[in-house]
Amino acid sequence: MSELCGYATFAGPREPARDHASSENPARFVYIVIDLSALVWIAPLGKLVPQIASDIVDAYIFRRANGRVQFLLLQRHNDLPLGGTWQSIHAKIEPNDSALDAAERAVRASTGLEIVDAYSADYINQFYDHESDTIILAPVFAFTVTPRARVTLSADYVDSFWCDREEATARLLWSGQRWAVRHIDEVIAMGGDESEYYRVR
Repeated sequence: MSELCGYATFAGPREPARDHASSENPARFVYIVIDLSALVWIAPLGKLVPQIASDIVDAYIFRRANGRVQFLLLQRHNDLPLGGTWQSIHAKIEPNDSALDAAERAVRASTGLEIVDAYSADYINQFYDHESDTIILAPVFAFTVTPRARVTLSADYVDSFWCDREEATARLLWSGQRWAVRHIDEVIAMGGDESEYYRVR
């Protein structure tokens, strides 16, 4: 694959023309072009490909207390999809919202917590939704709150729990979520000069 001016090209072999086919004449190539700025795949005629959407965000809340980092997980209400599972916070990006605005609003709505610091986790959670045949790309954000902040759950959740990294990754359902927790813990959560590069607010 090569990239040029916002485009990615994928080359695949094509049968050589009959009058030129020989061991001295290598196969020519046919190209498929992806416009990376618009996320539109120009695919071969007659071939269906998944849609690509980036209209949700993932948010992870953590706190620093007594030299330890803890992540807040929320347990979804049993009557909802994925009921009973432990999750971070996921939210739809509304029209005229930035991804960061959507993540901050979801944190406040889901937990009642006031955000102290906001970071881009420098990670895109990606997964495939088989029902809509869509590849989902979700920007990930990390937020700090004060150590003694009190959680007030929305109706979507029945419980909350502050976990260290190992406990959080054990409870989370999806591998992308577990990877995000490890990444945030390693590059942002303990603070320091490196974490400042990820600060967005």
